[in-house]
Amino acid sequence: MKLRSALFWIISLLVIGKFLVEPARRRTNFRKPNKYVITEKHYIKTSQCHMPFVHNQSQKYRNIPKEAIYGVCSKDKPIIQTRFDKELRQYVLQVNDSAAQSILKDMKKKSPSLVGYNCTYRPIERIRNNASADGPIRLGKEVVFWNGYAVPRHIEAMQAACRSELHEDLQSDTFAFVQPRKIHAFKKPFHRRPSVIMFGMDNISRMNFRFNMPRVFKHLRTQGWFEMEGYTRLRPDTLSHLMALLTGYSPDAWENLRCTSGKFGCLKTLPLIWKRFQRKGYVTAYGEGVSNLSMFNIDRMGFFEKTVHFFTRSLDNFQKKDHCIDRRLNLQYFHDYLEQFVERHTDVPQSQFGFFWADRVEQNNVNAYSIMDAILMDHLARLKKLNLFAKSIVMLFSDKGAQEAGVKRDILEESQPMLFIWLPPWFRALHPEIVQALRINGKRLTTAYDLHLTLHHLLELGERWPQAVQKLIDCPTCQTLLAPVPENRTCADVGITEQHCPCDAYKPLKPHQIRQLPLGTLLVKSVNKFLYDHNLQEMCSKLTLKAVDSVLQRVDIRPSNTGTYRVVFTASPNDTKYSATTRLNYRRRVLEYINVGAISRLDSYRNGSECMTRLLGRKFCICQSPEIIENSLLKNQTDKEPQK
Repeated sequence: MKLRSALFWIISLLVIGKFLVEPARRRTNFRKPNKYVITEKHYIKTSQCHMPFVHNQSQKYRNIPKEAIYGVCSKDKPIIQTRFDKELRQYVLQVNDSAAQSILKDMKKKSPSLVGYNCTYRPIERIRNNASADGPIRLGKEVVFWNGYAVPRHIEAMQAACRSELHEDLQSDTFAFVQPRKIHAFKKPFHRRPSVIMFGMDNISRMNFRFNMPRVFKHLRTQGWFEMEGYTRLRPDTLSHLMALLTGYSPDAWENLRCTSGKFGCLKTLPLIWKRFQRKGYVTAYGEGVSNLSMFNIDRMGFFEKTVHFFTRSLDNFQKKDHCIDRRLNLQYFHDYLEQFVERHTDVPQSQFGFFWADRVEQNNVNAYSIMDAILMDHLARLKKLNLFAKSIVMLFSDKGAQEAGVKRDILEESQPMLFIWLPPWFRALHPEIVQALRINGKRLTTAYDLHLTLHHLLELGERWPQAVQKLIDCPTCQTLLAPVPENRTCADVGITEQHCPCDAYKPLKPHQIRQLPLGTLLVKSVNKFLYDHNLQEMCSKLTLKAVDSVLQRVDIRPSNTGTYRVVFTASPNDTKYSATTRLNYRRRVLEYINVGAISRLDSYRNGSECMTRLLGRKFCICQSPEIIENSLLKNQTDKEPQK
C-alpha cells in the first residue's frame, strides 16, 4: 500500500512539473518580433534597429578568363610602358618595337610605302586661373621620346602616342606619375603613427559586393578585415555622403561656410580631413577614378588650389569609350596611381594619408562585377607586395547601390554601402581595445559621420597629450568607431533621414493593394511641380507615370489616418526609375510629407539628362529636344518684349 502511494505521488509530481516547465520554456524563448521582419538572420539586430539579411543578386557572378578582363579597352599588346628607375629617381618610358612593328605590318597592307614610326607625348597641364571647373586641363606642346626616355620630374601626367609616317596612330595611352618630391620638414610624433589609406568605390552596395564579387569578399573575411555591417548612407546623393565623411558637415552647413554647389573653387573654405593630416606631418594624396561624374566636378567644386601633395587630374576628355582611358579601364588607371603613391613612399619616414575614389566598370557590361572582382584581387595582391598592410590602416568602402535600369530596388540595396577596415599587426598588438571595439561596432548602426570622427581619433593617437575629439554640429551623438558605440542607437542619433532609415519594419504590398493607392500619380505630380518651381520646365520634359513597380508599407504600432510608404516607380519619357519615401493621408488622399529633393533616381543620369548641368534638377530632368528648348526660349523672349 505504501509503495502504491509513493508511486502515485511521484507520477503526480512529474505530470505537474511538466505542465509548469513547458510554459516556462516557451516564455523564455517567447519574443514578439515584427512579423514582416526577417528574424532568422540579420546584418545587425539591436534593441532599436533590425536590418534583415536580404538575398538579392542583381547580377550573377561570371568566371571569365583573365585575357578577357584585361582586353576590355584594347586587345593589342602595349607599345608604350613606364617604369620607375630607382637610381635616376625618374620615370622612364619604354617602347616595345616588336609590338609596334606588328601593328605597322598590318597598316602596310593598305599603304605599302610605310617605313617607320615615331613616338611623342604631350604633357597634361593645368590651366591657370581657369573660370570653369569643367575644363581645368589642357595638352601641352608635343615632345618626341624614345625607348629609355627619362620623363622630366615636373610632368605629372601625359598622353603618349606612336604614329606612322602618315600620322596614323599605332597606339596611344595616358599616364599619371607620382613624382618624387621633397616634403617640408615635420615634427616627429611621440607615438608611432599608422599611415591611412582610404579606398572607395562608387555604385556598389554591400549586398552587391558580397554576392557579385565573391573572391574579394572571401579574401577580406578570411584575412581579418573588420566589416561594419550597420554602415549606412545619410542622403541619396554621392556628394553629400562623401563630404560628410571628409568634412563632418551636411550640405546645409556648407552654405554657412560659403560653399555652394554653384560656387567655383570653394573647396579651400571647407575643413577637409586631409588638411588636418597635413598639419600633423602626413604626406597626403587624393585620387579619383576618371568619371564624367567626378565627385567634385559634378557640383563645379573642382580643385583650384592644391589642397593635397599629390592628386590625379580629371581626364574625362581623354575617354575614347565609357570607363576607358585609352588602353586601360579607368579603374586600372586609378589603381596604378595608388600603387605608385604607396611605392614612392615606402622608405619615407613620414606617414601617409591617401583618399582614393573609384568609379565602377561600365554598368551595361554583363561581366562588370567579374571584371572588378579580378582587378581588385590583383590590386590587393600588388599592394601586399608593397608592404602596405604591414604598416597602414586601410579602409575599403563604397557609397550606394548601382543605378541600373530594370533592376528592382530594396531600401537596403540603396542605403547600405560597405565598409571594411584593416588594422596592421603592430597596431592590433598596441591597441587591443580598438580591436575589440571594431568587433562590437561591426554589428551596430554607423554612418560616415562616425568614420569622419574615427579619422580625427587616429590623429590624436600619435600625440603625447591627445585631445578629446570634438563633437560634430550636424551629428552631436556620433562618435569614433575606435570605441564601442551605443547599442540602442536610432537613425536620428546618427543623422540618417527617415526616408533612408533601414531600421524600420516594412511589408510589401500586393499588386491589387498598390492599385488602390494614388502614390505614383501624386509623386509624379510632386516632381513636375519641383521642375516648375525651379524654372526647369522649358528645358526638361514633363513626367508622366508609367508604372508603380513596388510599394513597401511601414508597419506602425499604432493605427492612424496616415501611412508611410517606400515607392519605386517608372516615369515617361525614357522609362526613368525613381525611389521615394512618403506619407499618405488615407482620408484626404494627399501626401502629408514628401521631400522631393530626397527622391532617388535609380537609373543612370546619362539616360537623357545631358543638357542639365545643375545637380539640383539633374535627376528629374529628361531633356527636351533642342528645337523645343529653342522655341520655348524665343517665345519667352517675345513675351517679355513690350507691346507697341
